[in-house]
Amino acid sequence: MERSSGKPADWLGTRFQNKELIEPINVVIIDAFAKTRTESIRKLMIACQKEGYTDREGHSSGYYARIDTNRLSQLPDEHRRALSDRNFLFPNNHGRIMGPEYFEGKYIFVGAFSREAFRFFSRAHHVYQSFTIARNDFCEKLGRGHIYRIIGECNLENRINSRWITTGDHDGEAILLYATR
Repeated sequence: MERSSGKPADWLGTRFQNKELIEPINVVIIDAFAKTRTESIRKLMIACQKEGYTDREGHSSGYYARIDTNRLSQLPDEHRRALSDRNFLFPNNHGRIMGPEYFEGKYIFVGAFSREAFRFFSRAHHVYQSFTIARNDFCEKLGRGHIYRIIGECNLENRINSRWITTGDHDGEAILLYATR
């Protein structure tokens, strides 16, 4: 995931274990049934809302992702909003979905999900807890619905744990969700 400047999204500059925390893509959603871009977005947003991930305020926004050379914008696209399972004042799983990209008859979305807690006396007021917990929660909920199912994982090779930069507990894997209708 990247900021509007094209630089990696860095959790609003927050540090984790004395390292820059980079927000990884950890979800891929594929829809081979939607006939249009609008239909694919509408179907996905309805499924997210049905499974408790609603468009909520209080989250950073304006992020992008790249598939090949195409830059995909964030859904939802309103300022300071993201898909979240709770109000930002409580521990919550939240994420941004970017896309879709149309490729070989399929609409492809990518997402970056994370778990956070709210803290009044922190620089960004949002404290990172986990990328893995949020990714798994989101995918398990969408995967048990009637529109998408989990078909596996894909190693995106985007796990970073260097001396200066980290992706926290991210394992480099994206969970793959595939539309069933």
